[in-house]
Amino acid sequence: MKTMLRGTSAALLLLLAVGCSDSGSDQADDPTAAVEVEVGEEFTWNGFTVADGWKIDSSTQMINMEEQDRPFITGEVTNEGTEPRFALFEFVFVADGTLQSTIRCTSEKIPTGTTTDLGCPGFESVPEGYDLIQVQEVTR
Repeated sequence: MKTMLRGTSAALLLLLAVGCSDSGSDQADDPTAAVEVEVGEEFTWNGFTVADGWKIDSSTQMINMEEQDRPFITGEVTNEGTEPRFALFEFVFVADGTLQSTIRCTSEKIPTGTTTDLGCPGFESVPEGYDLIQVQEVTR
């Protein structure tokens, strides 16, 4: 049963990632709709603006006595909303219609109109051959 639920969750995540490839128009109706983004380019999602210059990097960490590269995203995020809140969303990387990797972002509570550093650690390698990045609500 647990395996079936994982498969269902993965399929739902993939549908969300692939099914919303051009959701800029959906943002007016649903601010939490997935948006397609390009590395380094400013974007807005759910009242948060991530500034130009954000990037994907990696660091080598020792995990279970093995060195492993772990991706992370850095940049600056501004709370454009009407109240203090947490920046909580995920970057989804897709290649040839298949989910490749997800990097989640969380933050301290950000006051309205305030800009702070964005730090998003990843646990899955980001493939070099991805063809789509979306920002969306955390799905699992």
